[in-house]
Amino acid sequence: LLPLMLAVLFTVKGRFYDEAVFSPPSLDASALPVPSAVGEWILENGETLPADRMFEKINGKADYYLQHGAAALSYGEWVTDGQRWDMYLYRFEDAQGARRAFGGERPVSGQAMQGGEGYTVPGQATLVAGCFYLQLNAQERNADTDPAVDLVLALAPALSKGMRADAGETVGLSELAADDAVPQSEKYIPDNAFGFSSLSHVEALKVSLGGEETTWFTAPGNADTITAYAEELAMYGGEQIFSRKEGVGGSMFGAWSFVAVSEGTVWGINNAPSQDVLMHHWDVLKGRLLQEERTP
Repeated sequence: LLPLMLAVLFTVKGRFYDEAVFSPPSLDASALPVPSAVGEWILENGETLPADRMFEKINGKADYYLQHGAAALSYGEWVTDGQRWDMYLYRFEDAQGARRAFGGERPVSGQAMQGGEGYTVPGQATLVAGCFYLQLNAQERNADTDPAVDLVLALAPALSKGMRADAGETVGLSELAADDAVPQSEKYIPDNAFGFSSLSHVEALKVSLGGEETTWFTAPGNADTITAYAEELAMYGGEQIFSRKEGVGGSMFGAWSFVAVSEGTVWGINNAPSQDVLMHHWDVLKGRLLQEERTP
């Protein structure tokens, strides 16, 4: 009877978050979303390819970006005295696609970028901004990344101006967590997140509230996702399964989790040390989602 009861119990009515999809800027086939010069930097050989031609520049790697909704690739070479950096600027259908592509490629060794949502590794500087994911790769081995970081941050306002002012970007975990986010803890899990086959394409972020740390996460999904998650939770040793109007929670192997859904989006808390900590984190997350919905 469990699947039937769960299907009835956890069907969500209403919504907690206005998930209007971010509308990417309209670009013609040759347009570039960045200027041809920034300070002493000059963009050479700039070109934009639509999604179905991205393979001409990046071969088999195009499939990775396409699965996240890539709409176009702009590329070229940024040049200044003694420096040459290759630009790969991916535009996605929405901001979530850009974040997933960015998070999936972010290495553990990546150093957080000050002044923007990005990271550096030797010879590379990256940034995610709205529906854009920007990579700068050094042509010179072991090049100093500081000039590239300055260039990335200088390009960020141009990307922001390319967004429709009335579009309303999809809110992300980093914005919701704000100062409560654990630094450099953002992660993208493509499949079987937290050991559950019902959760895929998950964005996760560690968050600390009053010294109690859990993982906040979001993923595509609906009421069927919640039902499937609850079934797996019970099957694999879930304890004290409980429900609220918007979702279901429980404990497995001593770690508490809760998942809820609005139309097309799953939000949840994972790896809480107790039910009280779990629901405190959920109430904070839900409250911030509601605040985002009310903000013009």
